[in-house]
Amino acid sequence: MKNGIEHSHLIRRDALLRVLAAGDCAAVLPLVADGSSEPRFELQPFATAAEVIACLDEYVPDLIFVDADSLELRALELCRALKEHPATMLLPVIVVSRSAKLRVDAFSAGADDFLTRQVPREVLLTRLMALARQSSARRQAADAALKAEVTRREEIRRTFRRYVSPQLADRILGNSELRDSILASSDVRTRAVVMFADLRGFTGISERLSPHEVVPLLNEYFSLLVEIAFQHGGTVFHMAGDCLMVGFGVPLEQSDSSARAILAAQEMLERFGNLAESWRERHQIETGLGIGINEGDVVAGNVGSAMFMNYTIIGDAVNIASRLCQRARAGEMVFSGTVKRSLDARGLDIHAVELPPMTLRGRSTPIDIFCVPLAKRLDLGEAPSLTPVSP
Repeated sequence: MKNGIEHSHLIRRDALLRVLAAGDCAAVLPLVADGSSEPRFELQPFATAAEVIACLDEYVPDLIFVDADSLELRALELCRALKEHPATMLLPVIVVSRSAKLRVDAFSAGADDFLTRQVPREVLLTRLMALARQSSARRQAADAALKAEVTRREEIRRTFRRYVSPQLADRILGNSELRDSILASSDVRTRAVVMFADLRGFTGISERLSPHEVVPLLNEYFSLLVEIAFQHGGTVFHMAGDCLMVGFGVPLEQSDSSARAILAAQEMLERFGNLAESWRERHQIETGLGIGINEGDVVAGNVGSAMFMNYTIIGDAVNIASRLCQRARAGEMVFSGTVKRSLDARGLDIHAVELPPMTLRGRSTPIDIFCVPLAKRLDLGEAPSLTPVSP
């Protein structure tokens, strides 16, 4: 095995321990290599530090002796290198010498033990077996922690990919601060563009078709809209019945979130038109898609109970987007004046038509709303049909 963490077998009383000896280690090797009918150690000698480091990809020992009496070996430097190497950082490194003067320096360099010739053989063997057992326990713990972290990261990746594109999920996972803030129980206030998309005529479809016919249609519908949302960098926060909620600029900030939302909405309307035509031919049903878009402050966080949590966004901006979606007719996207002003600030004109202001329940002041007429849909070619506003 090529990694010290992976090399985590149990140390048995009757097992041969693989011992790497760097230098002569004359102070103790004669004791370890003493002839016995029941050998306990398999010795692998190396003369230089370079040979030791070069062998670690193929030979991972249980114990490492480093000869402090060798002038050519530079024992303390080798000791530090072994404690920094991923294959040996958890293995016992024992510095050996004829003199005890190097004891403090050896421990400062990371040695797990320091031995001299004066150690009785049975005491030496007992200490080595204890070090081997402790090392095995450390490596097993590290191995378990590594596996748990890998499992946790995969679970996080699968969770994020329920909401965002694989590319955005990888960006979130690569940013530990952002990842931890999303997983934390605390809420985060941020600016976002919120889109709701809703089927028109779904009640009639449910009445005319059986459930086993309706479910495949919904799967086609959501697959199409989610694919488009991901292509434009959106995050899917809610999918229920025939309604989809998508956020732009959350959890990752997007300076062009309003433009992304508008282009995504236009592509949804265009491509759903083709899907609706297919449904008409297959099932003789009429349906359309209505979309509402709003921009404002939202709170993003995990909402739910101890048994079930859902990462979502809440706030007045979300409620307004939902109401705008209800206002939109089949084949329309309706968006707020806040979205329009964001587009204007970026010098983008989408040929929007202003509609009569809309008064929402519980609000005394009506809001400005706009839509893009069906006859002036955006060109979704390589270059977006967002044109600069004339000065």
